[in-house]
Amino acid sequence: MVVNSLEKWKVEMERYKCEFEKWKTDTQCFMIRYEQVNMQGQAAMKAALLINGGASVAMLAFIGTAMNNGTDNSFLLKLCSSMVMFTTGVLSVAFASGVTYLAGLVNGREKIPIWLWWSLNTIAIILVVIGYGFFITGSLNAYRAFTSSLS
Repeated sequence: MVVNSLEKWKVEMERYKCEFEKWKTDTQCFMIRYEQVNMQGQAAMKAALLINGGASVAMLAFIGTAMNNGTDNSFLLKLCSSMVMFTTGVLSVAFASGVTYLAGLVNGREKIPIWLWWSLNTIAIILVVIGYGFFITGSLNAYRAFTSSLS
């Protein structure tokens, strides 16, 4: 009877070892995927910040030059609305950066629900997408302003 229970114990230990190895492998795969997604998310955030920031600076320089040249005020107002879109896009991505920081603080903490981490990540993604949306809207506004001034 002792030999039989010892064999059962050995079988159970082998099963636990297998389960542990599977868990370890799954966790490593998850961490690799998480790091890749995190890097891609950071790249998207940097790109949104770069395009909106660059467009804001370029639009500000263009408006400043156009104001000194006595350009029509209605044209300048249309361009100013584009600049507001670009700067709002920068602000949206800056908020996303802050939310990402908060998600990093929350990640892995005990007694903090996982849904909070997921929610913060989702908010950061939405803010970056909104930043891209502001860039598209600002670009279309500028396009319309330029094309309407030509006709």
